[in-house]
Amino acid sequence: MRTLLRLRSAFTLVELLVACLVLGVGVLGLASTSVAVARLTGDSTRAGAAVERGQARLEALRSRQCAAAAGGTLIAGGIAEWWSLAPSSGGALLEDSVRYTEGVHHSPHTESLSSEAWCP
Repeated sequence: MRTLLRLRSAFTLVELLVACLVLGVGVLGLASTSVAVARLTGDSTRAGAAVERGQARLEALRSRQCAAAAGGTLIAGGIAEWWSLAPSSGGALLEDSVRYTEGVHHSPHTESLSSEAWCP
């Protein structure tokens, strides 16, 4: 009778516990990775929106006459923006800066954009 019991293959309790532990560690690793990916996606969305706003502002300033364009500030959607115009040789120097927060600690990040417009 003993020889028949030994020939039957089955999992022991220790093997099952080890398999559950390995599976649990894998699931926790997957969950932490998905949280990091979601955070980085949110950061890149804010950065993209801030740079798009700055580019749109520079395009709007370039399309106006130099005398009609003026500097200013705007805070909307968690993004602070300020722009200025300065005379330069044959035109105007356009500068736009945007500030937004990124990361878990909401550290401020600033992007500066500049362009030159020809003024007749």
